[in-house]
Amino acid sequence: MIDRFGHQLHVQSVVAPCRHCLRIPLVAEDMILISYRALPDSGPYAEVGPIFVHARVCERYADVASFPRDFLSRSLVIRAYDIDGRIADAVVAQPGEAEPAAYAFLQNDAIAEVHVRHISYTCFDFKIIRAA
Repeated sequence: MIDRFGHQLHVQSVVAPCRHCLRIPLVAEDMILISYRALPDSGPYAEVGPIFVHARVCERYADVASFPRDFLSRSLVIRAYDIDGRIADAVVAQPGEAEPAAYAFLQNDAIAEVHVRHISYTCFDFKIIRAA
């Protein structure tokens, strides 16, 4: 149990969003904290940070046309990235504002993807990629 960055992995019982199923449990569940890079390693914005995934198999989030329900009531950081992986804009969205903020960023043709992050820890939650 070592991630691709060489970090030893451990199962912990926590209440944290799972990066795979995009569900936030109401009570602690067994999760693994791993290092993750949301962008290709092509520039200074290609940071590596922590994410949680369920320790047991969970179903991958499949409703790619909708903002994940468990995140709608959270305050979130919404970052817009251009095709070169540079931050073009960002906002702190209050509960109920994250989905419209992400949608507004994607109205700009220069934005390739939008990242959604935890407001205080700034952990990567998920990304929305412009449809082809």
